[in-house]
Amino acid sequence: MELVDYTGKLNSHNEYLQIINQLENKCKYIEYVLVNQDEIKFVEKFENLIVSLEQKNKWWGTESSKKNKVYKIKSSKEIFKYLKQFETFCKYTLSKDGDIVEDTDFGTNDIAFFDDKEMPLLFTTTHEGYIIIRDDLLK
Repeated sequence: MELVDYTGKLNSHNEYLQIINQLENKCKYIEYVLVNQDEIKFVEKFENLIVSLEQKNKWWGTESSKKNKVYKIKSSKEIFKYLKQFETFCKYTLSKDGDIVEDTDFGTNDIAFFDDKEMPLLFTTTHEGYIIIRDDLLK
């Protein structure tokens, strides 16, 4: 299994839903990183599923100069039902003027999904528009 750059390939809601459905079947836990301290709805909504909370400056796909709250959250059907309401994590396009990153209703916090062996299935650097996915989710 390899990690594949999937940046710009989840720009539509249908593409996003296909991947969310794949993740729902394989995900055991989620890491949710509070990059934006004001976007706390997700952690408040699933407070009862939080396994741990750490302050880190490094997580999947990102290394930051400042420490952020990284929540480890047990996967559940309710989480995936909630995630399905969003348009997508982020939109990323290339133009003649360079990269264009568009925030969506998901917000700007990073999210990562892991299997039962604690291997990443998908992770985002949402505010930069980057998405990395494991190749076996694409089959």
